[in-house]
Amino acid sequence: MLTDLFSTKSDTVREALDKVPSQGNARMVIPLLKTYKSWDHEADIQEKIVGILGQIKTESAIPELVEALEDPEFDNERALILSSFWHAGLFPINDVDVLVRHAIRGDFFVALEALTVIENIDAPLETEMLQDAIFDIDEFLDEHPDAPHAELLNQLKEVITTFYNQ
Repeated sequence: MLTDLFSTKSDTVREALDKVPSQGNARMVIPLLKTYKSWDHEADIQEKIVGILGQIKTESAIPELVEALEDPEFDNERALILSSFWHAGLFPINDVDVLVRHAIRGDFFVALEALTVIENIDAPLETEMLQDAIFDIDEFLDEHPDAPHAELLNQLKEVITTFYNQ
């Protein structure tokens, strides 16, 4: 199945994607993202991959998604990766700092997806991580008050402050 995902034939890739939900696992995240990038001219393949990533309901996908988020190869897929957390109902409570870092570095859509994931977390978060996140957001906004995603970062800071005050 993995070999078929990297095929140069679109029909072979489509057939492999049909098998992923029943035969795949969390280790398929990065190969799926690579296939997504490779088939940027085939909307139906990309849509199928988006659907699969949003249905990975196993906690073991969290480290795979975080790894993908941190990989420079997927700079243009950050919003997709973040939205996959939310759609799959996966909440990386130990990696909120990673999400915040990408919200800061990213564009409006990356910040929006990070905000959506973090505001839907329903678990206590580590105090030091929250303090660092607030500091990082403040520091960025002090240096870049007119950033296109500044308002979203302010909203993210409010959400994180609420977690901190719990």
